[in-house]
Amino acid sequence: MKMTSRELGLVWMTGLVALAGVTYLLVDPQLKEWKSLDSKKADAAQQVDIQKRLIDQGPDWNAKLVALKKRLPTYAQGKDVTTDLQILIERLAAANRLTLISREAEKEVNKGNMCEVAVNCKWEGKLEALTRFLFDLQKEDVILDISQLTIAPNERKLLRGGFSVYCSYSRVPPVGGEKKIETKGQKNDVLSP
Repeated sequence: MKMTSRELGLVWMTGLVALAGVTYLLVDPQLKEWKSLDSKKADAAQQVDIQKRLIDQGPDWNAKLVALKKRLPTYAQGKDVTTDLQILIERLAAANRLTLISREAEKEVNKGNMCEVAVNCKWEGKLEALTRFLFDLQKEDVILDISQLTIAPNERKLLRGGFSVYCSYSRVPPVGGEKKIETKGQKNDVLSP
């Protein structure tokens, strides 16, 4: 049987359509993967740019760290810091006419080379007194941070609430790594490691 030119053209067109369909089925997943990889490449380039900027900012961050370390108070091992912190908070509150109803210190927490202690306070006073107290607290030459500040009105037209003051500081390491031990009959003997 001999094909006419029209039938031959239809066979060729059918073959081309079939070839295009097979090509699409094989290439489409590859194109999607290529677009996905291109997107990941752009994200990686953006991350590299961010990391380069952070590295370039390193000297500035180190200078800020040194300035903060100079402000960081240092206490001897075993010294109770909560008393000093409570006295400071009470002094600032009294100077700004803010009444502290209660103060409760939490246990000291070690965070690497730094220590932190929190004092939870309940207070009563006017908004201006609270604002001045918070401003004076930030001016102190110690590392203090206010957290969980609550404010509510009460029946005497005063505000009442609570806050937590977090104080960061460091401890002086023992000289030469010596440790004091206490045994029966002998006190304050020095033991070197």
